[in-house]
Amino acid sequence: MDRSNNHKGNILVVDDEIRIGEAIKKALERSGYQVETAVNGTLALEKMKEAPFEVVICDLKLPDMDGVQLLREIKENQLDTTVIMVTGYATVESAISSIKLGAQEYICKPFKPEQIRAAVSEALEKRDILSDELQELYGHQIIVGKSPQMRKVFQMAQKVADNNSNVLITGESGTGKEVVARTTHAFSPRASKPFVTVNCAAIPETLLESELFGHRKGAFTGATYSRKGSFELAHGGTIFLDEIGEMKVDMQAKILRVLDERKVKRVGAEETIGIDVRVIAASNKNLEEEMRSGNFREDLFYRLNVIQIAIPPLREHKEDISILAHYFLKVYQEEMKKKINGFSEEVMNSLLAYDWPGNIRELKNAIERAAILVEKNSPLRKSHFPHQIQLLSPSRCAKREGKEGGLKTIAPLKDMEIKYIEEVMEMCRGNKTKAARLLGITPVTIWRKLSKGLHSDR
Repeated sequence: MDRSNNHKGNILVVDDEIRIGEAIKKALERSGYQVETAVNGTLALEKMKEAPFEVVICDLKLPDMDGVQLLREIKENQLDTTVIMVTGYATVESAISSIKLGAQEYICKPFKPEQIRAAVSEALEKRDILSDELQELYGHQIIVGKSPQMRKVFQMAQKVADNNSNVLITGESGTGKEVVARTTHAFSPRASKPFVTVNCAAIPETLLESELFGHRKGAFTGATYSRKGSFELAHGGTIFLDEIGEMKVDMQAKILRVLDERKVKRVGAEETIGIDVRVIAASNKNLEEEMRSGNFREDLFYRLNVIQIAIPPLREHKEDISILAHYFLKVYQEEMKKKINGFSEEVMNSLLAYDWPGNIRELKNAIERAAILVEKNSPLRKSHFPHQIQLLSPSRCAKREGKEGGLKTIAPLKDMEIKYIEEVMEMCRGNKTKAARLLGITPVTIWRKLSKGLHSDR
């Protein structure tokens, strides 16, 4: 992200000592930042409703609420704001509380202006790097969820990652089969090698063989040069055969041969090429039924089904809807550079009541649509969502609210994020580098989000 000299970032300074607040403001303005001040937490929250701030510098002691309480409010409602805490009353407990709640930095008074400038510069730089890494490494693809069902999926993906056995991922369309495949790859020793996706349903039958195995120059009309296929391109890494249930039986036989021989033959070639590839396949069909009806080879099914990961439809783990919705909203706020004030209670009840036949993909698309339609600095409302969600009756939404325990039982997003990072760290056995790679963030960011000494590198 390029920042001009005239505007490096929007900063809010919250300190009841006007002299200190103004001193910080002047020091940052000399470095090109746009800075506003607030003398208490209530005023700070009002300012944040009016305009987004990239960084908030907050004193721990405030007249109306302590800095930790304000930090909690900020992190619950301002999903894309970095917080730096300053205090003249530093304690180990307050430092740990601040960092666990998501504070980027903890600075003790008295401090020098260059300390503040350095902390702000580092915070903005890490925001830019993190945003780039999320897009480049994962394209916002990560297993998100706190339900027992999704925890089981995550644990299975992590457990099977260390071996080379074939994996079959099953689940309805839109449940996130590719995300689970990418997670398995990211946890594996092959993580630094290619992850190649082939959508077997999207490629015409006449082109699929060339796509998978490559071709030699002159092998068919239009083959003006030799080309590697997906199996060769995935050498050393993982190939993901999505919707393999759509593949014709004769092509299934060729896939089986590759699995048996660990060699591929390009279309039009005589020689074979050795490959080292881990195969993960996925289908939204019941392959056992397809096998019994003659549409899927029995021998290929058993070769692929060494380990099966079944992903539940979203309607079976609705407790994940809130965290997924907030996650996607954060993604689209970043992409659109648009501040959105969360979800109205009516909207969240509707999202919980709807059955989502298109699963997570449908939810993601609905959030994207709403984010486009909503005005800046406004909450998402029912009118911003697709027609089928708008039509949900209040009685059905109320029934769902009662079943789910209401919005009051939904944990704040930041608490969910911290809990999720802790779970990933536990599954990685404390290895920050491995956990950071899977989460798409840096090890430093993990350290910032968790208390010092809570986890240690292996």
